[in-house]
Amino acid sequence: MLRARHKQGKGFLFALVVLTVPAIVAATIVTDVTVAQALETHEQQDSEACVRWCPTFLSLAYDPHLSMRSGAENVLTVHHGIAWMEDRAMGTRWFDETSFPGKSGGIICRVGKYCLIDLPVDYFSVVFAHEFYGHGARCREFNCQEVSYSFGVPPPYGDGGGLTRWTYSLDPVSTDEEMATYLAGLGVQAVMQRALAMRWMAKRHINYREASLYLALYLGNFFYIEWTEDVLSANKHSHDIAGYLRLINGKAGFYSDNNLLMDVRELKTRNLVNLANPFLAYCLLTGFKTYVWDGNPSMGFPMLHLGEICYLPSLRMGLAPFGPEYHLENFFRAKDKVILIDLHVGDQTFHGFWGGIDLVVSNIRVHDRLSLDVNMDLWKQPGVEIAHELTGLEGKGVGGAFSVRAYYDLGESRHKVWGFIELGYKSVGFIEGYPLDSSPVVMVGFSIKK
Repeated sequence: MLRARHKQGKGFLFALVVLTVPAIVAATIVTDVTVAQALETHEQQDSEACVRWCPTFLSLAYDPHLSMRSGAENVLTVHHGIAWMEDRAMGTRWFDETSFPGKSGGIICRVGKYCLIDLPVDYFSVVFAHEFYGHGARCREFNCQEVSYSFGVPPPYGDGGGLTRWTYSLDPVSTDEEMATYLAGLGVQAVMQRALAMRWMAKRHINYREASLYLALYLGNFFYIEWTEDVLSANKHSHDIAGYLRLINGKAGFYSDNNLLMDVRELKTRNLVNLANPFLAYCLLTGFKTYVWDGNPSMGFPMLHLGEICYLPSLRMGLAPFGPEYHLENFFRAKDKVILIDLHVGDQTFHGFWGGIDLVVSNIRVHDRLSLDVNMDLWKQPGVEIAHELTGLEGKGVGGAFSVRAYYDLGESRHKVWGFIELGYKSVGFIEGYPLDSSPVVMVGFSIKK
């Protein structure tokens, strides 16, 4: 019976790719004749519109558990501040580039600056988030003991990498909670990618340092799966993907490398869905064309126009304790608001139908000094095992999460400082960035309006 579901999952994935990839490709091609024309024709107009209608916030956030969501915002804000100071100090052009020697020298200097100064910061930002706000957040959630972190010197000065060590406390931990801990590093990287995409939709341009960070997040997730050894037992026990596959197959009763319900090769095939991401192409173009070749710090990008609404779809795969999950993320910009509608459907290898819909609406202007963000999630999932619960599976069926964040302007300054508070509630279930168990959503912090 499980094998039949496995084949259905493959068939669903194939149909999803066949139907969705052409739509995403069309969205990025039909919008404008070329990206260059889009930049030349609309760059100034879009920039003015963004300042007026689409402000974004750089936030330093705090919640009681130092969760993935607050951690993602903090890492993005600190990264932005470091990148801003570097560019203020050094810029991206240093001499006239109208001649061949000048252009060649500019390109060589920009590549050197990126490799020696920018790359280590971008790389370490991803590794730190992966370990401390990914695995670390789950360790804090499950009251793990003897938690420690180690980080390698980032390239090109060292081999990089990071490691989180922990031991589970005397309280039991379920298989689902173990899987959530293995997946947490990839989860926080997905939360950061989504936050960057929302910011770009608001500003309608991509800074080259944010593009570099996005690529590091994206490639980190993508190649973590692709570079996993095909024979499960050949991977280290601490390997996130190998550990996840051991647990999810073992929970279904499949333990042998030669008889797995989902093996490494099959997960790699599903991972190719992540290539249907227009932001990947835009970031590559921003890095190589806009920054390295032209010496400019940012690039506008085309979107589909539905009347006054701008639209851009993207497809990705996430991992859950129930199996892979396929997300069709629909980004909209409607005047002063940025909206995300995320339709996600679970792979049916291990379970029957499961999935959900997420809605994020940012920058709901109440008045000049008050702005709201709304997050709503609704899902149908198999139950998750919560170790401290005595009733077995929890949250089976329909669940959800809802929160509202209010930003308030604290006073006049060159860069306005806003305070914010976010309140809400989440039921039992798995969603990237949140605890597994039911919990209130409480977060406070400060933001700068950009």
